[in-house]
Amino acid sequence: MTRAPTKNVQMACLKIGHYDYLMPAAKAIKVAELMQDAFDCDRDYGDSDFRYTVKATQPNVSFSLVRANQVRMPEGEPVPARIAKPRLLK
Repeated sequence: MTRAPTKNVQMACLKIGHYDYLMPAAKAIKVAELMQDAFDCDRDYGDSDFRYTVKATQPNVSFSLVRANQVRMPEGEPVPARIAKPRLLK
């Protein structure tokens, strides 16, 4: 039995603030578009609930395409193709 060839997916690195995220390029573009309407904010706990203070700045977002030969997976066990669902306890 042969497997169908897997389709290569163009990957991208989406940088939001100081954090980098690797994801399919099509999804990264959507996130970057959504972040255009975002504003930085401070969250603190008030008298009985969280308060959000909106800042006048917007988050720093950048997008770059990633070639397949630039991606490195961590050493060790391969990621399982399917993770088993947890069993229900009686």
